[in-house]
Amino acid sequence: MQKFLLDSNILSEPAKPAPNQKVLELLSENRKQSFVSTLSYFEMLHGILILPDGKRKERLTAYLEETIVPFYDFLSFDFESAKVYAEMTAKLEAAGKARPIIDSQIASIALAKNLTLVTRNTKDFAPIQEFFPLRLENWFISE
Repeated sequence: MQKFLLDSNILSEPAKPAPNQKVLELLSENRKQSFVSTLSYFEMLHGILILPDGKRKERLTAYLEETIVPFYDFLSFDFESAKVYAEMTAKLEAAGKARPIIDSQIASIALAKNLTLVTRNTKDFAPIQEFFPLRLENWFISE
């Protein structure tokens, strides 16, 4: 059974005023085999905390704490992820294709745990695929 690591842009989709229906369907169908990295949690929480106080901030905080946190298992950047990350960054830097730190760490978790990374931004992770067997899916694209 395929298992997934959900990127922040996938997790935040249901909180949008007009969310992508395909993404909503796939989130529902695959919830039990989907994971969230603590790095994506950081990205989402940080984005909320820098918003001005108000209803939007309250709504997004409630979404994160009531919909994401209780219903997903979280994966941290651990020892195995660090080993993959070190090898990844060394190869990408040598090839002149360094990636943003958090994206690389999320990809490292997916690789270390043998998960498919689900993201809208597949092009951001494509350079990693040149050197590593990172599986990517974009749930915004109908298949």
